[in-house]
Amino acid sequence: MKLFIVFLSFTLLSVPVTALAEGGSNRVIARAQAQRDESMARFLERQDAKAIVSAQQAAKARLAARIAGSAAIERSVDQP
Repeated sequence: MKLFIVFLSFTLLSVPVTALAEGGSNRVIARAQAQRDESMARFLERQDAKAIVSAQQAAKARLAARIAGSAAIERSVDQP
């Protein structure tokens, strides 16, 4: 019985690795991308989607400005 359990465990653990090694990862990535595209299309159909997207873009811009500002301060400290 223990031998059967070991064999079953080995088989169940090796099957997914074999599937991904034989090009399965390409199918998984393609499926994930298709689902992401479908989800984004549904999201953009919502009324508040544009407000959410613009808020995210504004947050990214503020973060980039904050990073650029801190980088300028760090450079001025390094130089006499």
